[in-house]
Amino acid sequence: MIHNASRRGFLGGMGGLVLAFHLPGCKTLAPADNTIGLGTAIAEGIESELNAWIRLAPNGVVTFQVGAAEMGQGIYTSLPMILAEFLDCDWANVRAESASTHKTYNRGGSLGSSQLTGGSESIKGYFPILREAGATARGMLIAAAAKTWGVDAGTLTTEPGFVMNGEEGLSYGELAELASTMKPATVEPRPESEWRILGKDKPRIDVPAKCDGSAKFGIDAEVDGMVYAAIAHCPHYGGKLVSFDDEPAFTDPGVIDVFAYEEGAVICVAESFWQAKQALARVNITWDMGDGEGLDDARVGEVLQNAMDNDAYKVESRGTLGEPTIVATYEVPYLEHAPLEPPNALAWVQDDRVDLWAPTQAQTMVQRQSSKIAGVKPEQVFIHTTLLGGGFGRKGFWDFTNEATFASKHTGLPVKLVYTREAAFTKGYYRPRLLARHSARLDDQGMPLDWRIEVAGQNIVELFIPGGPLLKLDLAEHIVLGGLVHTPYAIPNMRTDYARVQLPIPVGWWRSVEGSTNGFIRECFLDEMAHAGGQDPIELRRKLMADNPRFLKVYNAAIEAAGELAPGLSRGTAIFKSFGSIVAEVADVEVIDGEVFCRNVGAAVDCGTAIHPNGAKYQIQGALTMGLSAMLHEGLSFKDGAVVQSNFHEYPLMRLKQAPKVNVAIVNSGEDIGGIGEPGLPPIAGAVGNAIFAATGKRIRSLPVGNQLKG
Repeated sequence: MIHNASRRGFLGGMGGLVLAFHLPGCKTLAPADNTIGLGTAIAEGIESELNAWIRLAPNGVVTFQVGAAEMGQGIYTSLPMILAEFLDCDWANVRAESASTHKTYNRGGSLGSSQLTGGSESIKGYFPILREAGATARGMLIAAAAKTWGVDAGTLTTEPGFVMNGEEGLSYGELAELASTMKPATVEPRPESEWRILGKDKPRIDVPAKCDGSAKFGIDAEVDGMVYAAIAHCPHYGGKLVSFDDEPAFTDPGVIDVFAYEEGAVICVAESFWQAKQALARVNITWDMGDGEGLDDARVGEVLQNAMDNDAYKVESRGTLGEPTIVATYEVPYLEHAPLEPPNALAWVQDDRVDLWAPTQAQTMVQRQSSKIAGVKPEQVFIHTTLLGGGFGRKGFWDFTNEATFASKHTGLPVKLVYTREAAFTKGYYRPRLLARHSARLDDQGMPLDWRIEVAGQNIVELFIPGGPLLKLDLAEHIVLGGLVHTPYAIPNMRTDYARVQLPIPVGWWRSVEGSTNGFIRECFLDEMAHAGGQDPIELRRKLMADNPRFLKVYNAAIEAAGELAPGLSRGTAIFKSFGSIVAEVADVEVIDGEVFCRNVGAAVDCGTAIHPNGAKYQIQGALTMGLSAMLHEGLSFKDGAVVQSNFHEYPLMRLKQAPKVNVAIVNSGEDIGGIGEPGLPPIAGAVGNAIFAATGKRIRSLPVGNQLKG
C-alpha cells in the first residue's frame, strides 16, 4: 500500500519499525494504527506478553500499555515508571502505548472504576494495579530463569533488565518467551527505600515524538476513504433547532450531505474540512431561543443573588456565629476550557464494529455511548486514544465523539468531525459562574472568631443526576464547596451555606474544578480579615496553621522558594489542598498603568510522594500559569443564552510578557499519594489578588481583573 508522505509522517517514519499490537479477532484498519506508540527504544523480534500491561521483546525492549490519556501531564512517563520500577527493567529500554478500552485497564479512585483521566487520580488510581502487574511479571521472569538454570527461584535476584544467579545473569529478552508461559508469580514489591526509578527525574517518553512530528493527536488521525464534518450547534442554551435549508450548501463540489443531529445541531459532511466548513456557513438555519431568550449576564447575576438570599441551606456548621465585623462578596465568571486542540474525533461505523480515534479523557463512557448510537455491543467499539492537545476536563465529555459516531453511521463512511474554535466556544461545558458572600467576626486582637461563607452556583453533578434530593450528597456539595467547608485554619466557629442554581447553561469540570474558584475567594477574604484586624497576612496564616504542621511546612517552603522580595514588587500568598495534595504559592507582582505583571512565584507542593519530581514541578508551573491567565483575562458573557465570545480575539489569554519566573519546591511527606495535574491552580488567583492589594490598596473581588485597575 502506498501513502502520500506528509512532513509529519516522514519524520515519524525515521524512528524505525514499531510492531503493531491489536486485540485478537479485530481487523486492523490501514493506514491508522490501533495504538499510539511512544518512545525511542525499538523492539526487535516477536514480542511476548507477560500480562495485559507488559510486552517484552527478545532485545530487551519493554512496551507498557497505558490506560490513561496523555494530554501534556506526563502520564505516559509516570505510569510506565511504576511498571518499570516493580518489573526492575532498564529505563532506556522502555516504550509506552495507549491501551485498548477494556475493564482490565480501568483505574480505581473516587470517581469509580473506569478508564477516565481526570480528578488528578491517574497515579493514585493506577499505582496499586501497576505495582502488582510489574511485580508479578518480574516473578514470572525469575521463575523462567529458575527453570532454565534448574535452581530454586528464591535464590535469584534481579538487576535492571536481568535475572541474576550470583554473578551469572540472563537478560529479560532471553527469558521473555519462556516467562510468558509461566504462571503469574507473586514477588514482594521493592520497598520505597530501594526504589531505582520512582522519585527520580527520568526523561519524558512523549517529548521526542512531539519534537520530531511523529506524535499522533486526535486531529492527526486518518484512514483511507475518510471524509470530514463540520458542525453548527444551537447557540442559545435552552433553545433548539427549528429548521434548515441546505440547498445553498451544494453550490460547490465536494459536499456529501447535510443533516440534523438530535434537536440541537446541523452537521455538514464533505470531502475536505474546508469544504464542509464553507458549505455549513451557507446553510440557512433557524433556531428557537427557547429558555435562552433574555438570559444574559445581568439575569444570571440576579438568579445567583436571589438564590443566595432565599434558597441557601446549611451544609456544615460548628460553634456559634456572632455579629460580623467584616462582610465581602466575591464573584467568578463562566470559563471556557480553550485547549489548543479543539474537540475532534474520527469515527468509522461498520456492520460488526466501530472504531473511534479520539483525544478523549473518558474511554469507558465514549465506548458505551458510541455503542448505543451505532447499535452494537460495547465490546464491538474500539477506542484508539490519541494524544490530547490539552483537555482540562472538556475532553472528559463525549458529545463530540457521539456526533462523529452518528455522522459515520448516517453516511456509511469514516467521518472525521472537527470543531472550529467558534464551535468550541459555542458548545461547551463551562466552569460555573459563582457568587460567594463572606462574613467574619474578629476579636480585640484582630484574630478571627468566626467565619460564614454563603455560596450560590450551578452544580456539575446535576448534569448526571438532574434535580431532586440526590444532589444533597457529599460529592455534589464538595464539587462546589471543596476547600470552604474544611480549611487548614483554626477558626473556632464556622458555617458554610449553599444555594443550588439551575440554569440552561451547561457546566462541567474545569481544571481543578471547585479549587479554581474557592482558592481565590477563600484566600483573598482571609487577607481581608488580616488587614481588618491589623495582622500581617503571612503571620496570621502561620498562627492559624500552628496546629496543622503538614500545611505549615508547605506554606513555609513556598515562602522560601520565592526568595527575598525584590524592590518595587508586592507580595501575596495563598495555600489550598485539592485532590489529596497541598500547594502553597507566593506571588510577587508589579502593577504598571493598571496592568498586572506577576514577576515571580514561589510554590511548594506536598503530594505525598512525587513519583516523577520534574514532572510534578512542570505541572505546578503549568497549572498556576493557566490559573493566572484566567484570573487576569478570561471570562465568558452571555446574550439570549448564547456565548458572546467566539475566539481568542474576544477571550484573551495571558501573554508571554506577563508570565512569571516560577520556582517549585517538592515536599515529600510520605502521606497517601495525591494528585499533581490540578492542585497547582487554586492558590495562584488568591496569591496574586492579595499581592495586588498590597501594591495598590484595591481589592479584586470580581474576576477577571481586566481593566479594573486602570483609570
